[in-house]
Amino acid sequence: MRGKKTPPEVVYQIMASWAVTKNYRETADNLDLPVSTVKKIVDGHIQEEKFAKLCNEKEEDFIKRADSIVNKAFDRLEEELDDKDKYIPVNHLTTVIGTMTDKRLLIEGKPTDRTEVVGGDTLNKLAELAGYERKQ
Repeated sequence: MRGKKTPPEVVYQIMASWAVTKNYRETADNLDLPVSTVKKIVDGHIQEEKFAKLCNEKEEDFIKRADSIVNKAFDRLEEELDDKDKYIPVNHLTTVIGTMTDKRLLIEGKPTDRTEVVGGDTLNKLAELAGYERKQ
């Protein structure tokens, strides 16, 4: 594509992919394009209202799909717990649930990990609520 105008349908594909991945390299790999082309297109169009709307639509679509996958994993987990003849490794289901939950939180701009340290008064309060006497 060097020196050629990027066709509108390719611009749309780039922006649609980037709306989901928020990653230049991943978008470039998905569309078999140079990262520099993807970055130039995204940076040049990201402020346009139609692409802001596209980003919102893709994020909402991803959230719905992630919720559906998590719900299906929970349903399978529930079936597994109810039916001892079936065997689905619980760690597989919990990995899916955790991954999709993290992805959903990321797309919503929420933190995906806890960075605060639980200690001191918090542990004492938890121990008290649980009926334990914590030794200092």
